[in-house]
Amino acid sequence: MTNNWHDCMNRVSNACKKDGPIVFMLSQLKKLGCEISLEQKNLICEPCKSEYLGGFDPERKEVILCENNATTKGLINQVLSHELIHAYDVCYVNYNIHNIKHLACSEIRASNLSGECSYWKEFFNLSLRFKAHQQTCVKRQAVKSIILTKKVTKEYAEEIVNEVFDDCFYDTSPFMHIAR
Repeated sequence: MTNNWHDCMNRVSNACKKDGPIVFMLSQLKKLGCEISLEQKNLICEPCKSEYLGGFDPERKEVILCENNATTKGLINQVLSHELIHAYDVCYVNYNIHNIKHLACSEIRASNLSGECSYWKEFFNLSLRFKAHQQTCVKRQAVKSIILTKKVTKEYAEEIVNEVFDDCFYDTSPFMHIAR
């Protein structure tokens, strides 16, 4: 095992104990009978291609964090939050892994609820727009993820995201509201 693996696993372990939204998501998944945990060995760190930070394998019910790319506490927490929302979606709804609209909806929800499009993240990434910054960022992130995972054109990914956006953007379950 590499130092990257040990560092990643330590950060994941800390996040699972101390990060409020992550602790909440883990408890919600457990209540639904879809436990994700280090003890279950379905929350793992492994090396990935440079364009990936993490992922959720719906068939194996496994959250993967890219030990060589997600290397800070903040990034681990963000990616873990994002992937746990995918796990929740797969567990909670009749998610079809072959339906790109289901993927688009889950990507919208994960980008929206994980905090990756928060006001301050957008501000520091110099992507901030005062009007509808959250929606713009969520659409951009969802399109990017769909292109990366499904190898489709940007135009097609944008079309699918726009088609399901409103229903998925305003679905904040299991949270009461969007993290800002």
